[in-house]
Amino acid sequence: MKAILDLPEAHARALETVLARIPPADVLWALTGSAGLRLQGVDIPVHDLDLQSDRLGVYEMERRLDGFIRTPVHLWESENVRSWDGKAEIAGVEVELIGDMAHRNPDGAWGAPPDIAMRIFVTWRDQRVPVLPLAYEAGAYVKMGRAEKAARIRAVLDARRN
Repeated sequence: MKAILDLPEAHARALETVLARIPPADVLWALTGSAGLRLQGVDIPVHDLDLQSDRLGVYEMERRLDGFIRTPVHLWESENVRSWDGKAEIAGVEVELIGDMAHRNPDGAWGAPPDIAMRIFVTWRDQRVPVLPLAYEAGAYVKMGRAEKAARIRAVLDARRN
């Protein structure tokens, strides 16, 4: 699939650096959050880049982004989400490294992390960018309690079906 919307220029420079240092063929990761949604046609503002992987992948991303890391990878937990999390800054843009993200189930137990291998690729500026499918992202936003963003994603999916 070809990218539908572009990223702000600083975010584009940051993503180009990520793609050069962490080729998707070398490390299993996907661009998620607002930037991944935007490349797939959800017209929302982009504030940062979210790179999602598994636990091993997040540490490899941290290693490959040495010099850009602002917060080393560590276990992070909120009321409804848990992950291995680190932060980098590239071209003035925050890049969040997320590994083994899990959502809390209604029974209080943690759900299984997503299989990042479900990623699909978007062609953007002649490069292949791994992203998580919109249908998955909509469900993830519901689990995070962000119904408005999930509805925006579903609206794009519904428009494509018609």
